[in-house]
Amino acid sequence: MSTVNASTGYSHFHLHLGHSPRLLPPLTPEGVKNIQESFPKDIENALEAIVSLKTDVADAHDALLATKISQANTANAHRGKEPDFAVDDLVYLSTAHRRREYLNGNNRRVAK
Repeated sequence: MSTVNASTGYSHFHLHLGHSPRLLPPLTPEGVKNIQESFPKDIENALEAIVSLKTDVADAHDALLATKISQANTANAHRGKEPDFAVDDLVYLSTAHRRREYLNGNNRRVAK
């Protein structure tokens, strides 16, 4: 739950709640009091927390897009050259699975 994703740099918990989970809840009355005092009590702190959460989600989104672009770049580097076709070139068109695709398309069709 609190494992940091390598692509985003954030944990799933952090992106949804805005902070990392605590390992143990406070077990003493002083610990509970300290935690209650650290919660935002005014609108300004709440808005700051919301903006921080939105910023973290946007950073994670940007990191995922950057990773996606990097992966596409790497995959495209190993692709072969695309064939060059011109008008009036003869090409081979395989129709081996066309009947099956036609039958699976709609129940009202009949292939003869």
